[in-house]
Amino acid sequence: MNEIFRRTLGPLAAAACLAALGIGCAGGANAQATPKRGGTAVIGVSVAGATLNTQLTSAVTPLIIADLWASGLFKYDKTGNKKPQIASSWEISKDGKVYTFHLRPNLKWSDGQPFSSEDVAFTLNAFAKYNTYLVKVLPNIDRVETPDANTFIVTLKEPQSSALEGFDKEVFPLMPKHVYDGTDIPTNPANRAPVGMGPYKFVSWEEGRGITFTRNEHYWDQPKPYLDSVVAVFIPNVQQQQNALYRGEIDVLRPALPQIGRTIEQAKAKNAFEVREIKVNAAERLSLDINITRETLSKPLVRQALLTAIDRERISKDVYQGLAFPAMNAIPEQFTKLTDPSVDYNKQFAYDPAKAGKMLDEAGFPLKDGKRFTVDFTGAVNADAFYAEPAAQIIAANWRAIGVDVKLSLLEGQLWTNKVFKDRNYDVSMVSLTARTDPLFGVDRSFLCNTTNVPYVNPTGYCNPDLDAIAAKAAAVPLEERRQWYKQYEEIIARDMPHLTLTNAKKFFAISSRFGGIDEEMDLAFNGNPDMASVWVK
Repeated sequence: MNEIFRRTLGPLAAAACLAALGIGCAGGANAQATPKRGGTAVIGVSVAGATLNTQLTSAVTPLIIADLWASGLFKYDKTGNKKPQIASSWEISKDGKVYTFHLRPNLKWSDGQPFSSEDVAFTLNAFAKYNTYLVKVLPNIDRVETPDANTFIVTLKEPQSSALEGFDKEVFPLMPKHVYDGTDIPTNPANRAPVGMGPYKFVSWEEGRGITFTRNEHYWDQPKPYLDSVVAVFIPNVQQQQNALYRGEIDVLRPALPQIGRTIEQAKAKNAFEVREIKVNAAERLSLDINITRETLSKPLVRQALLTAIDRERISKDVYQGLAFPAMNAIPEQFTKLTDPSVDYNKQFAYDPAKAGKMLDEAGFPLKDGKRFTVDFTGAVNADAFYAEPAAQIIAANWRAIGVDVKLSLLEGQLWTNKVFKDRNYDVSMVSLTARTDPLFGVDRSFLCNTTNVPYVNPTGYCNPDLDAIAAKAAAVPLEERRQWYKQYEEIIARDMPHLTLTNAKKFFAISSRFGGIDEEMDLAFNGNPDMASVWVK
Protein backbone atom coordinates (compact mmCIF):
# COMPACT_ATOMS: atom_id res chain seq x y z
CA MET A 1 0.00 0.00 0.00
CA ASN A 2 2.74 2.47 0.88
CA GLU A 3 4.35 1.96 -2.53
CA ILE A 4 1.05 2.78 -4.19
CA PHE A 5 0.66 5.94 -2.14
CA ARG A 6 4.22 6.98 -2.96
CA ARG A 7 3.68 6.68 -6.68
CA THR A 8 0.32 8.44 -6.50
CA LEU A 9 1.03 11.30 -4.13
CA GLY A 10 4.74 11.82 -4.56
CA PRO A 11 6.45 13.91 -7.26
CA LEU A 12 6.95 11.02 -9.66
CA ALA A 13 7.66 11.46 -13.34
CA ALA A 14 4.93 10.69 -15.85
CA ALA A 15 4.75 7.00 -16.68
CA ALA A 16 2.44 4.69 -18.58
CA CYS A 17 3.94 1.62 -16.94
CA LEU A 18 3.38 0.92 -13.22
CA ALA A 19 6.46 -1.16 -12.69
CA ALA A 20 6.43 -0.65 -8.94
CA LEU A 21 3.33 -2.82 -8.83
CA GLY A 22 4.54 -5.40 -11.31
CA ILE A 23 1.85 -4.37 -13.78
CA GLY A 24 2.27 -4.20 -17.56
CA CYS A 25 2.11 -1.07 -19.70
CA ALA A 26 -1.03 0.42 -21.12
CA GLY A 27 -2.21 -1.44 -24.21
CA GLY A 28 0.63 -3.10 -26.10
CA ALA A 29 0.99 -5.97 -28.54
CA ASN A 30 1.01 -8.57 -25.77
CA ALA A 31 -2.29 -7.49 -24.26
CA GLN A 32 -4.37 -10.57 -23.58
CA ALA A 33 -7.88 -10.94 -24.96
CA THR A 34 -9.17 -12.99 -22.05
CA PRO A 35 -9.25 -12.08 -18.35
CA LYS A 36 -6.39 -13.05 -16.09
CA ARG A 37 -5.81 -12.52 -12.41
CA GLY A 38 -3.34 -10.13 -10.86
CA GLY A 39 -2.46 -6.49 -10.54
CA THR A 40 -3.73 -3.44 -8.73
CA ALA A 41 -5.97 -0.56 -9.76
CA VAL A 42 -5.76 2.91 -8.22
CA ILE A 43 -8.89 5.05 -8.07
CA GLY A 44 -8.60 8.77 -7.49
CA VAL A 45 -11.24 10.19 -5.12
CA SER A 46 -11.63 13.21 -2.90
CA VAL A 47 -11.23 12.87 0.86
CA ALA A 48 -13.88 10.61 2.41
CA GLY A 49 -15.98 11.82 5.31
CA ALA A 50 -17.01 10.08 8.50
CA THR A 51 -18.54 6.99 6.87
CA LEU A 52 -18.18 4.65 3.90
CA ASN A 53 -21.62 3.18 4.56
CA THR A 54 -23.90 4.28 1.73
CA GLN A 55 -26.95 3.35 3.76
CA LEU A 56 -26.01 6.44 5.78
CA THR A 57 -24.76 8.82 3.09
CA SER A 58 -25.18 9.53 -0.62
CA ALA A 59 -21.97 11.56 -0.95
CA VAL A 60 -19.96 10.89 -4.12
CA THR A 61 -16.74 9.44 -2.66
CA PRO A 62 -18.43 6.77 -0.50
CA LEU A 63 -20.62 5.82 -3.47
CA ILE A 64 -17.57 5.27 -5.67
CA ILE A 65 -15.81 3.26 -2.98
CA ALA A 66 -18.91 1.22 -2.14
CA ASP A 67 -18.79 -0.38 -5.57
CA LEU A 68 -15.76 -2.26 -4.28
CA TRP A 69 -17.05 -3.72 -1.03
CA ALA A 70 -20.87 -3.79 -1.30
CA SER A 71 -23.40 -5.81 -3.24
CA GLY A 72 -27.18 -5.68 -3.51
CA LEU A 73 -29.99 -7.94 -4.57
CA PHE A 74 -29.51 -6.76 -8.16
CA LYS A 75 -27.70 -4.13 -10.21
CA TYR A 76 -28.00 -2.66 -13.70
CA ASP A 77 -26.08 -3.64 -16.81
CA LYS A 78 -24.64 -1.10 -19.25
CA THR A 79 -27.99 -0.78 -21.02
CA GLY A 80 -29.91 -0.13 -17.80
CA ASN A 81 -31.52 -3.55 -17.52
CA LYS A 82 -31.74 -5.23 -14.13
CA LYS A 83 -29.08 -7.87 -13.58
CA PRO A 84 -29.24 -10.39 -10.69
CA GLN A 85 -26.64 -10.16 -7.96
CA ILE A 86 -27.28 -11.68 -4.53
CA ALA A 87 -30.83 -12.45 -5.65
CA SER A 88 -30.72 -14.93 -8.52
CA SER A 89 -34.34 -14.13 -9.41
CA TRP A 90 -37.47 -12.42 -8.11
CA GLU A 91 -41.15 -12.12 -8.81
CA ILE A 92 -43.90 -9.61 -8.06
CA SER A 93 -47.45 -10.64 -7.21
CA LYS A 94 -50.29 -9.74 -9.58
CA ASP A 95 -51.63 -7.14 -7.17
CA GLY A 96 -48.20 -5.44 -7.09
CA LYS A 97 -47.84 -5.74 -3.33
CA VAL A 98 -45.65 -8.80 -2.72
CA TYR A 99 -42.00 -8.95 -3.83
CA THR A 100 -40.30 -12.32 -3.45
CA PHE A 101 -36.51 -12.53 -3.87
CA HIS A 102 -34.74 -15.86 -4.29
CA LEU A 103 -31.22 -15.57 -2.87
CA ARG A 104 -28.15 -17.46 -3.99
CA PRO A 105 -27.39 -20.24 -1.48
CA ASN A 106 -24.29 -20.77 0.65
CA LEU A 107 -22.86 -17.26 0.33
CA LYS A 108 -20.48 -15.63 2.79
CA TRP A 109 -19.67 -12.11 3.89
CA SER A 110 -16.18 -10.76 3.26
CA ASP A 111 -15.24 -11.75 6.82
CA GLY A 112 -16.19 -15.37 6.13
CA GLN A 113 -19.42 -15.41 8.13
CA PRO A 114 -22.46 -17.04 6.48
CA PHE A 115 -25.02 -14.88 4.69
CA SER A 116 -28.77 -15.52 4.75
CA SER A 117 -32.14 -13.87 4.20
CA GLU A 118 -31.98 -12.68 7.82
CA ASP A 119 -29.25 -10.26 6.76
CA VAL A 120 -31.46 -8.80 4.02
CA ALA A 121 -34.39 -8.38 6.40
CA PHE A 122 -32.09 -6.80 8.98
CA THR A 123 -30.74 -4.37 6.39
CA LEU A 124 -34.24 -3.16 5.58
CA ASN A 125 -35.53 -3.05 9.15
CA ALA A 126 -32.45 -1.46 10.71
CA PHE A 127 -31.12 0.88 8.00
CA ALA A 128 -34.09 2.19 5.96
CA LYS A 129 -34.80 4.95 8.49
CA TYR A 130 -31.30 6.37 7.84
CA ASN A 131 -31.39 5.90 4.06
CA THR A 132 -31.97 9.08 2.06
CA TYR A 133 -33.73 7.09 -0.69
CA LEU A 134 -35.76 4.60 1.36
CA VAL A 135 -37.01 6.88 4.13
CA LYS A 136 -40.16 7.66 2.12
CA VAL A 137 -40.77 4.04 1.06
CA LEU A 138 -40.55 2.59 4.55
CA PRO A 139 -44.07 3.69 5.63
CA ASN A 140 -45.57 1.65 2.78
CA ILE A 141 -43.93 -1.61 3.90
CA ASP A 142 -46.47 -3.82 5.64
CA ARG A 143 -44.22 -6.72 6.59
CA VAL A 144 -40.94 -8.47 5.83
CA GLU A 145 -40.64 -12.26 5.86
CA THR A 146 -37.80 -14.79 5.66
CA PRO A 147 -39.47 -18.21 5.29
CA ASP A 148 -36.08 -19.83 4.74
CA ALA A 149 -32.42 -18.86 4.46
CA ASN A 150 -32.66 -18.20 0.73
CA THR A 151 -36.00 -16.38 0.46
CA PHE A 152 -36.75 -12.74 1.28
CA ILE A 153 -40.30 -11.39 0.95
CA VAL A 154 -41.50 -7.79 1.19
CA THR A 155 -45.22 -7.04 1.33
CA LEU A 156 -46.38 -3.49 0.68
CA LYS A 157 -49.52 -1.83 2.03
CA GLU A 158 -50.28 -0.35 -1.39
CA PRO A 159 -48.83 -1.15 -4.82
CA GLN A 160 -45.81 0.86 -5.96
CA SER A 161 -44.85 0.19 -9.55
CA SER A 162 -41.32 1.45 -8.94
CA ALA A 163 -40.72 -0.19 -5.56
CA LEU A 164 -38.36 -2.77 -7.06
CA GLU A 165 -35.91 0.04 -7.87
CA GLY A 166 -35.45 0.46 -4.12
CA PHE A 167 -33.59 -2.83 -3.87
CA ASP A 168 -30.74 -2.19 -6.31
CA LYS A 169 -27.23 -2.23 -4.96
CA GLU A 170 -26.86 1.55 -4.67
CA VAL A 171 -30.12 2.25 -2.89
CA PHE A 172 -29.99 -0.97 -0.87
CA PRO A 173 -26.43 -2.22 -0.25
CA LEU A 174 -26.65 -5.27 1.99
CA MET A 175 -25.42 -5.02 5.59
CA PRO A 176 -24.27 -7.85 7.90
CA LYS A 177 -26.57 -8.51 10.84
CA HIS A 178 -23.78 -10.14 12.85
CA VAL A 179 -21.78 -6.90 12.70
CA TYR A 180 -24.55 -4.35 13.37
CA ASP A 181 -27.21 -6.10 15.44
CA GLY A 182 -27.49 -4.61 18.92
CA THR A 183 -25.16 -1.68 18.18
CA ASP A 184 -25.64 2.03 17.60
CA ILE A 185 -25.71 1.90 13.81
CA PRO A 186 -24.51 5.45 12.99
CA THR A 187 -21.42 5.05 15.20
CA ASN A 188 -20.56 1.40 14.48
CA PRO A 189 -16.85 1.12 13.52
CA ALA A 190 -17.87 -0.99 10.51
CA ASN A 191 -19.07 2.19 8.82
CA ARG A 192 -15.38 3.00 8.32
CA ALA A 193 -14.15 -0.59 7.97
CA PRO A 194 -17.02 -2.21 6.05
CA VAL A 195 -17.90 -5.88 5.83
CA GLY A 196 -19.78 -6.57 2.62
CA MET A 197 -20.67 -8.90 -0.24
CA GLY A 198 -18.74 -7.03 -2.91
CA PRO A 199 -15.75 -8.15 -5.00
CA TYR A 200 -13.14 -6.64 -2.66
CA LYS A 201 -12.73 -6.58 1.09
CA PHE A 202 -11.55 -3.75 3.27
CA VAL A 203 -7.95 -3.91 4.51
CA SER A 204 -6.98 -0.52 5.92
CA TRP A 205 -7.67 3.21 5.93
CA GLU A 206 -4.70 5.56 6.14
CA GLU A 207 -5.98 8.98 7.15
CA GLY A 208 -5.28 11.60 4.53
CA ARG A 209 -3.88 9.03 2.11
CA GLY A 210 -6.37 6.40 1.06
CA ILE A 211 -8.09 3.06 1.56
CA THR A 212 -6.86 -0.36 0.47
CA PHE A 213 -9.05 -3.30 -0.59
CA THR A 214 -7.98 -6.81 -1.59
CA ARG A 215 -9.74 -9.54 -3.52
CA ASN A 216 -12.67 -11.00 -1.58
CA GLU A 217 -12.10 -14.74 -1.72
CA HIS A 218 -15.75 -15.24 -0.70
CA TYR A 219 -17.17 -13.19 -3.59
CA TRP A 220 -20.27 -14.84 -4.99
CA ASP A 221 -19.41 -14.32 -8.69
CA GLN A 222 -16.25 -16.39 -9.15
CA PRO A 223 -13.70 -16.21 -10.76
CA LYS A 224 -14.21 -12.47 -10.37
CA PRO A 225 -12.71 -10.20 -9.31
CA TYR A 226 -9.57 -10.46 -11.40
CA LEU A 227 -7.43 -7.80 -9.72
CA ASP A 228 -5.48 -8.58 -6.57
CA SER A 229 -6.33 -5.24 -5.00
CA VAL A 230 -7.82 -1.81 -5.50
CA VAL A 231 -6.69 1.34 -3.73
CA ALA A 232 -8.81 4.46 -3.41
CA VAL A 233 -6.36 7.35 -3.06
CA PHE A 234 -7.47 10.64 -1.53
CA ILE A 235 -6.65 13.63 -3.75
CA PRO A 236 -8.60 16.65 -2.47
CA ASN A 237 -7.77 19.08 -5.27
CA VAL A 238 -9.43 18.77 -8.69
CA GLN A 239 -6.33 19.84 -10.62
CA GLN A 240 -4.14 17.43 -8.65
CA GLN A 241 -6.60 14.65 -9.55
CA GLN A 242 -6.27 15.50 -13.22
CA ASN A 243 -2.47 15.68 -13.08
CA ALA A 244 -2.31 12.29 -11.37
CA LEU A 245 -4.43 10.84 -14.18
CA TYR A 246 -2.28 12.42 -16.90
CA ARG A 247 0.92 11.10 -15.27
CA GLY A 248 -0.43 7.56 -15.01
CA GLU A 249 -0.39 7.66 -11.20
CA ILE A 250 -4.07 6.75 -10.95
CA ASP A 251 -6.11 4.49 -13.18
CA VAL A 252 -9.69 5.57 -12.64
CA LEU A 253 -11.17 9.04 -12.08
CA ARG A 254 -14.50 10.77 -12.31
CA PRO A 255 -13.21 14.03 -13.80
CA ALA A 256 -14.75 17.33 -12.80
CA LEU A 257 -16.83 18.57 -15.72
CA PRO A 258 -14.80 21.77 -16.24
CA GLN A 259 -11.80 19.51 -16.91
CA ILE A 260 -13.47 17.19 -19.44
CA GLY A 261 -12.28 19.04 -22.56
CA ARG A 262 -8.61 18.92 -21.55
CA THR A 263 -9.02 15.36 -20.24
CA ILE A 264 -10.28 14.19 -23.61
CA GLU A 265 -7.39 16.00 -25.37
CA GLN A 266 -4.89 14.32 -23.04
CA ALA A 267 -6.53 10.95 -23.60
CA LYS A 268 -6.07 11.30 -27.37
CA ALA A 269 -2.51 12.57 -27.03
CA LYS A 270 -1.27 9.97 -24.56
CA ASN A 271 -3.34 6.96 -25.59
CA ALA A 272 -2.93 5.79 -21.99
CA PHE A 273 -6.52 6.22 -20.85
CA GLU A 274 -9.96 6.85 -22.29
CA VAL A 275 -12.88 9.05 -21.29
CA ARG A 276 -16.43 7.80 -21.45
CA GLU A 277 -19.73 9.54 -20.97
CA ILE A 278 -21.96 7.44 -18.75
CA LYS A 279 -25.43 7.32 -20.28
CA VAL A 280 -27.66 6.98 -17.24
CA ASN A 281 -31.08 8.20 -16.24
CA ALA A 282 -29.93 9.05 -12.72
CA ALA A 283 -29.82 12.77 -13.45
CA GLU A 284 -27.37 14.94 -11.48
CA ARG A 285 -29.09 18.25 -10.77
CA LEU A 286 -27.87 21.42 -9.11
CA SER A 287 -30.64 22.72 -6.85
CA LEU A 288 -31.47 25.11 -4.04
CA ASP A 289 -33.40 24.18 -0.92
CA ILE A 290 -35.39 27.14 0.41
CA ASN A 291 -36.25 27.26 4.12
CA ILE A 292 -39.87 28.33 3.78
CA THR A 293 -40.23 28.68 7.56
CA ARG A 294 -38.28 31.95 7.25
CA GLU A 295 -40.70 34.87 7.03
CA THR A 296 -39.00 36.49 4.04
CA LEU A 297 -39.03 33.20 2.10
CA SER A 298 -42.50 31.97 3.08
CA LYS A 299 -44.31 33.29 -0.02
CA PRO A 300 -44.21 31.21 -3.22
CA LEU A 301 -43.96 34.40 -5.27
CA VAL A 302 -40.68 35.27 -3.53
CA ARG A 303 -39.25 31.84 -4.33
CA GLN A 304 -40.42 32.07 -7.94
CA ALA A 305 -38.74 35.47 -8.17
CA LEU A 306 -35.47 34.03 -6.85
CA LEU A 307 -35.53 31.39 -9.61
CA THR A 308 -36.38 34.01 -12.25
CA ALA A 309 -33.35 36.04 -11.12
CA ILE A 310 -30.85 33.18 -11.64
CA ASP A 311 -28.97 32.96 -14.94
CA ARG A 312 -29.10 29.17 -15.28
CA GLU A 313 -27.74 29.29 -18.83
CA ARG A 314 -24.59 31.01 -17.58
CA ILE A 315 -24.16 28.42 -14.82
CA SER A 316 -24.50 25.64 -17.39
CA LYS A 317 -21.96 27.21 -19.75
CA ASP A 318 -19.44 28.72 -17.33
CA VAL A 319 -19.51 26.37 -14.35
CA TYR A 320 -20.19 23.12 -16.22
CA GLN A 321 -18.43 24.14 -19.45
CA GLY A 322 -21.54 23.42 -21.48
CA LEU A 323 -21.88 19.87 -20.13
CA ALA A 324 -25.08 20.72 -18.27
CA PHE A 325 -28.30 22.39 -19.33
CA PRO A 326 -30.97 24.40 -17.49
CA ALA A 327 -33.46 22.03 -15.89
CA MET A 328 -37.03 22.03 -17.18
CA ASN A 329 -39.07 21.11 -14.10
CA ALA A 330 -39.17 18.92 -11.00
CA ILE A 331 -39.11 15.63 -12.95
CA PRO A 332 -35.81 15.14 -14.83
CA GLU A 333 -35.73 15.13 -18.62
CA GLN A 334 -34.04 11.71 -18.50
CA PHE A 335 -37.36 10.23 -17.34
CA THR A 336 -38.74 10.56 -20.85
CA LYS A 337 -41.87 8.52 -20.15
CA LEU A 338 -42.68 10.43 -16.97
CA THR A 339 -41.86 14.11 -17.35
CA ASP A 340 -44.32 16.49 -19.00
CA PRO A 341 -42.64 19.32 -20.98
CA SER A 342 -45.72 21.54 -20.69
CA VAL A 343 -44.26 22.63 -17.34
CA ASP A 344 -41.06 24.42 -18.35
CA TYR A 345 -39.10 26.65 -15.97
CA ASN A 346 -37.14 28.01 -18.92
CA LYS A 347 -40.33 29.58 -20.25
CA GLN A 348 -42.28 30.26 -17.05
CA PHE A 349 -39.28 31.50 -15.07
CA ALA A 350 -36.82 32.49 -17.78
CA TYR A 351 -33.91 34.61 -16.57
CA ASP A 352 -35.28 38.14 -16.27
CA PRO A 353 -33.88 40.34 -13.47
CA ALA A 354 -36.38 43.14 -14.13
CA LYS A 355 -39.31 40.75 -13.92
CA ALA A 356 -37.86 39.18 -10.75
CA GLY A 357 -37.66 42.62 -9.17
CA LYS A 358 -41.29 43.34 -10.00
CA MET A 359 -42.30 39.98 -8.50
CA LEU A 360 -40.55 40.91 -5.24
CA ASP A 361 -42.26 44.30 -5.30
CA GLU A 362 -45.59 42.51 -5.62
CA ALA A 363 -44.66 40.12 -2.81
CA GLY A 364 -44.17 43.08 -0.47
CA PHE A 365 -40.39 43.51 -0.63
CA PRO A 366 -39.71 46.79 -2.45
CA LEU A 367 -36.22 48.26 -2.59
CA LYS A 368 -35.25 50.30 0.46
CA ASP A 369 -31.83 51.93 0.28
CA GLY A 370 -30.96 49.47 -2.49
CA LYS A 371 -31.95 46.34 -0.55
CA ARG A 372 -35.07 44.21 -0.11
CA PHE A 373 -34.06 41.56 2.47
CA THR A 374 -31.11 39.40 3.49
CA VAL A 375 -30.62 35.67 2.93
CA ASP A 376 -28.11 33.28 4.47
CA PHE A 377 -26.88 31.27 1.46
CA THR A 378 -24.84 28.15 2.24
CA GLY A 379 -23.28 25.26 0.34
CA ALA A 380 -20.77 22.46 0.80
CA VAL A 381 -17.26 22.61 -0.63
CA ASN A 382 -15.02 19.63 -1.36
CA ALA A 383 -13.26 18.19 -4.39
CA ASP A 384 -16.45 16.56 -5.63
CA ALA A 385 -18.31 19.88 -5.49
CA PHE A 386 -16.28 21.69 -8.17
CA TYR A 387 -19.43 23.62 -9.00
CA ALA A 388 -20.01 24.97 -5.49
CA GLU A 389 -18.01 28.19 -5.37
CA PRO A 390 -18.45 29.40 -8.98
CA ALA A 391 -22.17 28.57 -9.04
CA ALA A 392 -22.73 30.17 -5.64
CA GLN A 393 -20.94 33.33 -6.76
CA ILE A 394 -23.11 33.59 -9.88
CA ILE A 395 -26.31 33.07 -7.91
CA ALA A 396 -25.27 35.53 -5.21
CA ALA A 397 -24.41 38.16 -7.85
CA ASN A 398 -27.74 37.58 -9.61
CA TRP A 399 -29.67 38.10 -6.39
CA ARG A 400 -27.67 41.11 -5.30
CA ALA A 401 -28.46 42.69 -8.66
CA ILE A 402 -32.17 42.72 -7.74
CA GLY A 403 -31.60 43.98 -4.20
CA VAL A 404 -31.32 40.75 -2.21
CA ASP A 405 -28.48 41.00 0.32
CA VAL A 406 -26.67 37.64 0.24
CA LYS A 407 -24.53 36.36 3.11
CA LEU A 408 -22.60 33.55 1.43
CA SER A 409 -20.94 30.77 3.44
CA LEU A 410 -19.36 27.70 1.87
CA LEU A 411 -18.74 25.02 4.48
CA GLU A 412 -16.97 21.67 4.79
CA GLY A 413 -19.38 18.84 4.04
CA GLN A 414 -20.21 17.70 7.58
CA LEU A 415 -20.65 21.25 8.86
CA TRP A 416 -22.99 21.97 5.96
CA THR A 417 -24.95 18.76 6.60
CA ASN A 418 -25.41 19.65 10.26
CA LYS A 419 -26.42 23.24 9.48
CA VAL A 420 -29.00 22.32 6.83
CA PHE A 421 -30.40 18.91 7.69
CA LYS A 422 -29.79 18.51 11.41
CA ASP A 423 -30.25 22.04 12.73
CA ARG A 424 -32.33 23.50 9.85
CA ASN A 425 -30.50 26.76 10.57
CA TYR A 426 -30.25 28.20 7.07
CA ASP A 427 -32.19 30.28 4.53
CA VAL A 428 -31.01 28.87 1.19
CA SER A 429 -28.83 25.81 0.67
CA MET A 430 -27.17 24.67 -2.56
CA VAL A 431 -27.00 20.94 -3.26
CA SER A 432 -26.32 18.64 -6.20
CA LEU A 433 -28.63 15.61 -6.10
CA THR A 434 -28.93 12.48 -8.19
CA ALA A 435 -32.47 11.65 -9.27
CA ARG A 436 -31.65 7.92 -9.22
CA THR A 437 -33.64 5.60 -11.47
CA ASP A 438 -37.13 6.76 -10.51
CA PRO A 439 -38.73 9.88 -8.99
CA LEU A 440 -39.84 7.78 -6.03
CA PHE A 441 -36.26 7.72 -4.78
CA GLY A 442 -34.31 10.67 -6.11
CA VAL A 443 -37.01 13.34 -6.57
CA ASP A 444 -39.65 12.74 -3.90
CA ARG A 445 -37.04 13.14 -1.17
CA SER A 446 -36.73 16.84 -2.05
CA PHE A 447 -40.44 17.66 -1.90
CA LEU A 448 -42.50 15.31 0.25
CA CYS A 449 -43.34 15.99 3.90
CA ASN A 450 -40.38 15.22 6.15
CA THR A 451 -39.97 15.33 9.92
CA THR A 452 -36.61 13.53 10.00
CA ASN A 453 -33.07 14.89 9.96
CA VAL A 454 -31.82 12.42 7.35
CA PRO A 455 -29.22 14.08 5.08
CA TYR A 456 -30.36 15.00 1.56
CA VAL A 457 -34.04 14.62 2.48
CA ASN A 458 -36.34 17.68 2.24
CA PRO A 459 -35.06 20.24 4.80
CA THR A 460 -37.28 23.08 3.56
CA GLY A 461 -40.24 22.79 5.93
CA TYR A 462 -42.51 22.30 2.91
CA CYS A 463 -45.31 19.80 3.56
CA ASN A 464 -48.21 19.49 1.12
CA PRO A 465 -50.49 16.47 1.70
CA ASP A 466 -51.98 16.95 -1.77
CA LEU A 467 -48.54 16.59 -3.36
CA ASP A 468 -47.76 13.55 -1.20
CA ALA A 469 -50.99 11.92 -2.35
CA ILE A 470 -50.22 12.63 -6.01
CA ALA A 471 -46.68 11.28 -5.59
CA ALA A 472 -48.06 8.09 -4.05
CA LYS A 473 -50.50 7.69 -6.93
CA ALA A 474 -47.79 8.35 -9.51
CA ALA A 475 -45.63 5.65 -7.94
CA ALA A 476 -48.46 3.11 -7.79
CA VAL A 477 -50.08 3.16 -11.23
CA PRO A 478 -48.75 1.35 -14.34
CA LEU A 479 -46.03 3.10 -16.34
CA GLU A 480 -48.37 4.30 -19.08
CA GLU A 481 -50.51 6.14 -16.49
CA ARG A 482 -47.75 7.80 -14.50
CA ARG A 483 -47.09 10.86 -16.69
CA GLN A 484 -50.52 12.39 -16.02
CA TRP A 485 -49.85 12.29 -12.29
CA TYR A 486 -46.35 13.67 -12.62
CA LYS A 487 -47.72 16.57 -14.65
CA GLN A 488 -49.81 17.52 -11.61
CA TYR A 489 -46.70 17.02 -9.44
CA GLU A 490 -44.71 19.38 -11.66
CA GLU A 491 -47.48 21.98 -11.64
CA ILE A 492 -47.68 22.03 -7.84
CA ILE A 493 -43.92 22.43 -7.46
CA ALA A 494 -43.81 25.15 -10.12
CA ARG A 495 -46.47 26.97 -8.11
CA ASP A 496 -45.01 26.45 -4.61
CA MET A 497 -41.29 26.26 -5.50
CA PRO A 498 -39.80 25.11 -2.15
CA HIS A 499 -36.81 23.59 -3.98
CA LEU A 500 -35.36 25.30 -7.07
CA THR A 501 -33.97 22.90 -9.67
CA LEU A 502 -31.36 24.77 -11.71
CA THR A 503 -29.31 22.53 -14.00
CA ASN A 504 -29.01 18.94 -15.22
CA ALA A 505 -25.44 17.67 -15.71
CA LYS A 506 -23.76 14.91 -17.70
CA LYS A 507 -21.38 12.32 -16.21
CA PHE A 508 -18.01 11.03 -17.38
CA PHE A 509 -15.37 8.57 -16.22
CA ALA A 510 -11.75 8.20 -17.23
CA ILE A 511 -10.12 4.78 -17.05
CA SER A 512 -6.68 3.47 -17.95
CA SER A 513 -6.22 1.76 -21.32
CA ARG A 514 -4.17 -0.95 -19.63
CA PHE A 515 -7.38 -2.59 -18.44
CA GLY A 516 -9.58 -5.11 -20.16
CA GLY A 517 -13.15 -5.80 -19.12
CA ILE A 518 -14.36 -2.21 -19.27
CA ASP A 519 -16.66 -3.05 -22.17
CA GLU A 520 -18.34 -5.88 -20.30
CA GLU A 521 -20.49 -3.35 -18.50
CA MET A 522 -20.29 0.19 -17.29
CA ASP A 523 -22.12 -0.27 -14.03
CA LEU A 524 -25.08 2.11 -13.72
CA ALA A 525 -25.35 1.70 -9.96
CA PHE A 526 -23.09 3.79 -7.74
CA ASN A 527 -23.34 6.82 -10.03
CA GLY A 528 -22.11 5.07 -13.17
CA ASN A 529 -18.72 3.78 -12.07
CA PRO A 530 -16.73 1.22 -14.04
CA ASP A 531 -17.39 -2.25 -12.63
CA MET A 532 -14.09 -3.09 -10.93
CA ALA A 533 -15.15 -6.70 -10.47
CA SER A 534 -14.90 -7.19 -14.25
CA VAL A 535 -11.69 -5.21 -14.84
CA TRP A 536 -8.42 -7.02 -15.48
CA VAL A 537 -4.89 -6.02 -16.49
CA LYS A 538 -4.00 -6.64 -20.13
